[in-house]
Amino acid sequence: MVDLSPKKDDTYSMDIQAAATNMSQTRMQEEAAIRVEAMSLNAMKEQSAALDKLLQSAQVITDPTLGNSIDISA
Repeated sequence: MVDLSPKKDDTYSMDIQAAATNMSQTRMQEEAAIRVEAMSLNAMKEQSAALDKLLQSAQVITDPTLGNSIDISA
C-alpha cells in the first residue's frame, strides 16, 4: 500500500516511483510464476503421454497358473 499523505516537503514523487517499482516487480514475479507453471504443465503432459505409451505396450498375462506358487527355499 502506498502512503499518499503529505510529507514535510509535500512531494509525492518518491511514493509514486516506489509504487511504480513495486508494481513492476510484482508483474515480473507473476509472469515468472506463470512461465514456471507452464513448464511444469508441459512436463506433466509429456510424462503422462510416456506413461500411457508404457501401459499400452504392456503384455497381458494369459497364463492362469502364474503366481499361484512361491518358492520360499533359498
